[in-house]
Amino acid sequence: MQKHYFAPFFLLLFLMQFSNAFAQAPLLTGKVSNEQGEPVPHIYIYLKDSPYHTETDMDGKYQLSAAPGDYVLACYGLGYERIEKTISLIKGKKLTVNFTLNPDSKTQMQAVEVSGKSITREINESAYNAIAIDAKLLQNTTMDLSQAIEKSSGVRIRRSGGMGSNTSVTLNGFTGNHVKIFMDGIPMSGFGPAFNINNIPINMAERIEVYKGVVPIELGSDALGGAINIVTRKTSNTYLDASYSYGSFNTHKTSVNFGTTTRSGLTFSINAFQNYSDNNYKVKTKLLDLETNIYSQEEQWFERFHDTYHNETIVAKLGVVNKSWADRLVFGGTLANMETDIQNANIMQIAFGEKARKAKTSMASMEYIKHDFIAKDLDLTLSGNYSVVRNTNIDTSAFRYNWAGDRRNMGKKGEGDYSLGKFNNNTGLLNANIRYTPGERHFISLNNVLSSYSRKNTDEKATEQTLSAADSIKRTNIKNVTGLSYSYKLDEKWSLSAFGKNYFVKTSGSRDTSSTTTQKFALKSSTFNTSGYGIAGNYRLNPGLLFKLSLEKTFRLPSATELFGDEILEAGTIDLKAENSDNINVNVIYSPEFGPRKQHSIYSNLGMIYRYTKDYIRRQVEQRYGGAFYTNHGEVRTLGVDLETRYQYLDKFSLGISGSYQRIVNMEPLSSRGTPSIIYKDPMPNQPILFGNIDASYRFLDLGGQGNILTVSYFLNYVDKFYREWKSEGSTSDKITIPKQLSHDVSLTYVLQNGKYNVSLEAQNITDAMLYDNYSLQKPGRSFSVKLRYFFTKFN
Repeated sequence: MQKHYFAPFFLLLFLMQFSNAFAQAPLLTGKVSNEQGEPVPHIYIYLKDSPYHTETDMDGKYQLSAAPGDYVLACYGLGYERIEKTISLIKGKKLTVNFTLNPDSKTQMQAVEVSGKSITREINESAYNAIAIDAKLLQNTTMDLSQAIEKSSGVRIRRSGGMGSNTSVTLNGFTGNHVKIFMDGIPMSGFGPAFNINNIPINMAERIEVYKGVVPIELGSDALGGAINIVTRKTSNTYLDASYSYGSFNTHKTSVNFGTTTRSGLTFSINAFQNYSDNNYKVKTKLLDLETNIYSQEEQWFERFHDTYHNETIVAKLGVVNKSWADRLVFGGTLANMETDIQNANIMQIAFGEKARKAKTSMASMEYIKHDFIAKDLDLTLSGNYSVVRNTNIDTSAFRYNWAGDRRNMGKKGEGDYSLGKFNNNTGLLNANIRYTPGERHFISLNNVLSSYSRKNTDEKATEQTLSAADSIKRTNIKNVTGLSYSYKLDEKWSLSAFGKNYFVKTSGSRDTSSTTTQKFALKSSTFNTSGYGIAGNYRLNPGLLFKLSLEKTFRLPSATELFGDEILEAGTIDLKAENSDNINVNVIYSPEFGPRKQHSIYSNLGMIYRYTKDYIRRQVEQRYGGAFYTNHGEVRTLGVDLETRYQYLDKFSLGISGSYQRIVNMEPLSSRGTPSIIYKDPMPNQPILFGNIDASYRFLDLGGQGNILTVSYFLNYVDKFYREWKSEGSTSDKITIPKQLSHDVSLTYVLQNGKYNVSLEAQNITDAMLYDNYSLQKPGRSFSVKLRYFFTKFN
């Protein structure tokens, strides 16, 4: 590895040694009450344009420590008007600020009841095409993080089956690895399948940030179509959040979250959860005759018999906050385990009866934050992790199965490729960010992210017979992304951000070096270096009308799966080129408030996207055996429109409608043979073009007692039909389409004693519609679930 990869980090560590000693951060306390003098719990308290925030406890009290200086202290709660006060925090002195809240309806709805000028709304109104989902409003549901993300306009979560199945995000027309997913600013690509968005409960998150297009350099991303950042809960209060749910297909989910911070600044948190499901829902597919090896002409209904899934995860963090030398220094450890049966290939009709996979994740992490580092208004954030993911692929059966559960001895071992493969994915990451604020309107950020990935295979069974030299060669991938940005903000009128990025990647792995038909593999390395740039801005014409524009030239470096495969059903292509794209996003946001005391509000966001991508990486499925592989397709153009409109009456009734039209077309005029291509300007296959949703909820306040709330919710999801393969290839009778899909979900949630006790009943896909996302892979039908949740918080 070349030394210049580490230069930014050595500089930061050198500066840390000469950090000035600051006095203990001053303490800010207070109490929040309503007009009747009653304490109000769960109210946001935060210092604007800073990371300092907390919320009130059950007695309406709050406590917050911050660096000395002048701030605007903001107080906001759902259904109350927002209050701001200018304060000065002086070294060594305690300040008490109390608030009395008046009822109001200043509630801006976005994605999922995102309210008020809180942190979520600050993100929504930033220069970026971004929305923030307040995850706390969903924590009584049985959702995992992937299901919560899907509530956003323009976002689709594509699943290959039930609980624990492969999941990919479609955002602004891009899907899978085109969209980067982060947790607290750290890429989740190294967390492993045992700790992923399809099995993490929503209760772990405080909010979810969705960036469509330009991504802030602080995330250190090489995303092409956008990014999603999951922000976990951080509070100075002591809290306990415990829940259990049971549902159809013998599905169990348990989650326990606990955290506390002492007066001395010691902070500790633990998050533990488990998921289990038989996934024995029914699917409709063709039956293989094991004698003739021929599939039936007609499809039949079968119950999944080999699809059990379970995972267990524990995340512990220990550190200190509000010290003179660190605003936050936290070390963490994560242990996760996953075991899953593999019922079918990437083609539904190919059934397995004993194929399985296991994964174990061990990860260490750290986070360091210091405001006024070295000099006033110079902030440093340093975070990193190192993970080891131990994977085991089990395919040793000598039998071939069909969907009826019948089996026949094949005379050889392995339903696919004979394997008891074990391989470790080792991933390391270091993210450093310096932010300087030379004036109240100017912001300069420098960010550097260094990541490394390596894999080594050991296949006990295949070694006995067919292990090739290619399988035994170590694969590595080292990336470094450096970003520099400048932002200017003129009050609430307009703001502008400009940035540049440098991308570097070095990939090593096995390549066929033979010039004959006899393969000969050897270790080879390649490097790639390039730069990108972009600009994002917004302009507020009046309090209810906001315009946004962002442009960028960006690159996406191939992921480890695309380069090296997953050793099961995905084959890697080590010679993949980096994708590059010219992107434009335009947004118009209209958000008026009207009626007596502004009890009514409308939020409407019209977004338009343009992408022109070269060396587009496309995932293709091989039809005979159901495997998948990756290729650089060439040039692709994306045109899209997102429209979301939401009406809100006080905090009682909400109605939202969103729709997305995203057309991704092939712009390669010639085929691989140099002849005119018949698929020129065809839509890319297996990509939905038109989709949308409708959601509505009504809250019955103080039902059965003060502080009790009954919420009735409805959600409709629609996806128009789209082609599975190229539209212009094959005869009309041969063309297979993914049919039009329409599903309905309903739920009842009863909150008692201001959220201390919670009960939720849910019914998903109540019409039992046949739903697909990927080729013929059918998702679960009608299901029911119940969730019990206990939440306790105490002021420290």
